[in-house]
Amino acid sequence: MKHVIIGCGPAALSAAAALRKVDPKGSVTILSRQEVKPYARMALPYLLTGKVGENDLFLTPPPGTEVLLGEEAVRIDTDRREVLTAAGRAFSYDRLLIASGGTPERPKIGVGGDLPFVFSVRDLPDVMGIRDRLRKGTGHAVIAGAGPVGMEIGDALHQLGMSITFIVSSNRVFSAMLDLPAAELVRRKLAEKGVEIRTGEDIARIEGDGEVHLKSGERRKSDIVVFGKGVKPCLGFLTGSGIAVDRGVPVDDRQETNCPGVYAAGDAAQTIDIVYGDKRVNALWPVAVEQGRVAALNMGGIPAFYPGSLSRNVLRVFGISILTAGRSREEGPDVRRRETADSYHKIVLDRGILRGLIFIGDVRNEGLYVGMIKSGTDVSSCADSLLRGSYGYGRHLARSMKKI
Repeated sequence: MKHVIIGCGPAALSAAAALRKVDPKGSVTILSRQEVKPYARMALPYLLTGKVGENDLFLTPPPGTEVLLGEEAVRIDTDRREVLTAAGRAFSYDRLLIASGGTPERPKIGVGGDLPFVFSVRDLPDVMGIRDRLRKGTGHAVIAGAGPVGMEIGDALHQLGMSITFIVSSNRVFSAMLDLPAAELVRRKLAEKGVEIRTGEDIARIEGDGEVHLKSGERRKSDIVVFGKGVKPCLGFLTGSGIAVDRGVPVDDRQETNCPGVYAAGDAAQTIDIVYGDKRVNALWPVAVEQGRVAALNMGGIPAFYPGSLSRNVLRVFGISILTAGRSREEGPDVRRRETADSYHKIVLDRGILRGLIFIGDVRNEGLYVGMIKSGTDVSSCADSLLRGSYGYGRHLARSMKKI
């Protein structure tokens, strides 16, 4: 069979590897809008700080896979089973995987969004542009957005000697992950490092001399401006295809869309969230890898099912360790907290079942805790030790053995 994959990220490469095994006689063609070979986007901040080299970023497609760089999909004809590209080429398929990833969410501003010192942070050229700019000196960076993307690039620039101002539209940092007490702890820790955070603000315009005008009327001087407000699925090419689109591309538990033979995986796919029970886009590397594998097995004729995912984040920024998972921001039904001057632990329970958590400052056993949320574990008897962070794999194994 002819397998065509749109995109060249973790979902695409995982799918290609699986297809080479389950359909060795079939063809696998990857269409990438990027002009450079596949790379790990999650490592881009480390490239900026020099902790990884440029060659360490690149990923190797599986042997026997045709990777076409700079071949951007612009339309899908599901009746003729063809993908049309910006170069005017048509690629026929028997099975198609949409693994197109995401594009930066960059709000429109009045003036200055296209200045040479204004960047988004999603692709390798963005980070290379920032690195080139830094050769002229460091100075001050204004960063729009204080979620994982904005914070990681801000941390990298801070390590390189820049002073930082975060411009945050909402009332707190990490607004999609943290509740107010947790966000306040992070804000205080960043303030101790000289990092400025302006909440309830947006950038109105940027002048050619680097002056950033905020909607409140305040101004900040900048040497670099970065928009780091996260990403949204890249799905514009699906218009008119008949493939259903919501916040992402809704798929069933086989990763198949409403169009037979067309699958979706990774940041473009909308699958069941096992905590909330509805379909969501959980844009995470391991999620993309597993979804790509499941899609490929089904594309190759081997039944496979994806059980769903949950939102989770594990990161360390400005010296602060943060773990969130599931219903982390919620205040019920049963919320328990443990706070110190340097740490914040919160678990969210529903009739004893662990549904969400926030751990800041003292993060241990994150894989175990996320696994307990995924499996719907009743933690009634160990909630206190879980909240303290002292519940580890040994106790979990002993507790599990008692149930046998």
